[in-house]
Amino acid sequence: MIQPIINPLKAPFGAEVTGLDLNQAVTPDIADTLNKALLEHIVLVIRDQDLSAHAYCKGMSVFGEPMLQHRLAFRLPDCPEVSRIINREKMRPAANWHTDHTNHEAPPKATILYARKLPTKGGDTCFADMYAGLENLTPESRSQIQTLYTTNHMEPDNPTYSATDRDAHGGGARHPMVRRHPETGRKVLYFHVSKASGIDGMPSEAVRPFLDDLLNQAIRPENTLRHHWQLGDVVICDNRCAMHCADPDYDQAEERLLWRVILKGDRPV
Repeated sequence: MIQPIINPLKAPFGAEVTGLDLNQAVTPDIADTLNKALLEHIVLVIRDQDLSAHAYCKGMSVFGEPMLQHRLAFRLPDCPEVSRIINREKMRPAANWHTDHTNHEAPPKATILYARKLPTKGGDTCFADMYAGLENLTPESRSQIQTLYTTNHMEPDNPTYSATDRDAHGGGARHPMVRRHPETGRKVLYFHVSKASGIDGMPSEAVRPFLDDLLNQAIRPENTLRHHWQLGDVVICDNRCAMHCADPDYDQAEERLLWRVILKGDRPV
């Protein structure tokens, strides 16, 4: 396999990968290059892929081990490590800034999305660098959250979670609001705004306003990236140091379908 080309995006972070066909076996040296690029750039965009579900899942194992996702009903029957993200079947757009699956004791290392069907326009996904997000907080906010933990559960009002999902992954996981990235060693702001049902020592009714205020401080144009989808795009996001959200401002009569793979991660510390 020819060494792919990795070029930084014209954005505060992120890089585009060209010359890579994930239908072909990835050599160890290329896998090492890609993993180093993810650590450096936080988000990688791999263009022009034409993949079956199995080829997609196998290709993403270059970055880590795929893990099963909650939402049993949206897993692909013939390849359950791949799930559908779709604006159908009562699935709501993930329009709030978040990091995935914090209701798990060991949330995913990476979230990977593959564009299968897109609206005529819109339907972008936005990403935020949360190394910078932590630095954007006021000194008072940074000091306040240094030793705080969130308690995380599946959202009680989400209609796409089955009883089986809730029994297996309902939550209760506690995670530090400031975690240290296990590979880079850098500190990062870390929480899921709607799965965080509690914060140490804080009344439950104060949790969401507190987290919303942190997001207002942390998310700025200079640490965000908006990805305009093209069919065949595979986008890999380091879930340990980035948040993301979907922009729901598009014609909902048109179908937007992404396939998602998430990779096994570490317990945040």
